[in-house]
Amino acid sequence: MVVVVDSVKESETKFETSRIAGFDFGLKTFLTCSDGSKIESPQFLKQSLNAIKKASRNHSKKRKGSANRERARLNLVRKHEDVVNRRSDWFWKLAHELTNRFDVLCFETLNLKGMQRLWGRKISDLAFGEFVQILEWVATKKDKQVIFIDQWYPSSKTCSRCGHVLKELDLNTREWRCPSCQSVNGRDENAAKNICAVGASTESVGDVRQATPAIAV
Repeated sequence: MVVVVDSVKESETKFETSRIAGFDFGLKTFLTCSDGSKIESPQFLKQSLNAIKKASRNHSKKRKGSANRERARLNLVRKHEDVVNRRSDWFWKLAHELTNRFDVLCFETLNLKGMQRLWGRKISDLAFGEFVQILEWVATKKDKQVIFIDQWYPSSKTCSRCGHVLKELDLNTREWRCPSCQSVNGRDENAAKNICAVGASTESVGDVRQATPAIAV
């Protein structure tokens, strides 16, 4: 009797672009990349909020059990579905764009439930958790790697140039000067650089180089 066993080869990350980048998630800017680029969120719910409120008011005015109320309900449902579909489409396109640009993508683990309690509807509109799920799926299909660093790492308070860590950093402070090396750090870009560095140092990511801003000639 002959037994044939197919060997299973584990997928290895393909370093087609030989690039690694860190990303900082924000309320004003959806993602800030460690190479200095920024990705603004369309905020689809905010764009459609007036239309949704109008549809909701129209629904509430209709007599319960009437055909007009049912039509108004379906119209309200379609308004919400449109937001979900447009956001999802944008997420898929962004996931493909980022995995085409980078082989290894580093993110900070976020306490999304806590952020939801603080900022409510804005966090729901950004739907970062949904984007991460889509990104991980796309990255797996392309044999790219998504890394998450510890949520307690002080990415915003650590100077990406010298490593000095501030004791405090107010949420409204968008830029700060390092008291140690005197470099000026933009809050989000500095955090993205630190996330990239920590992600690269804590995981075996192969032969990659950190994405850096282009130098004007």
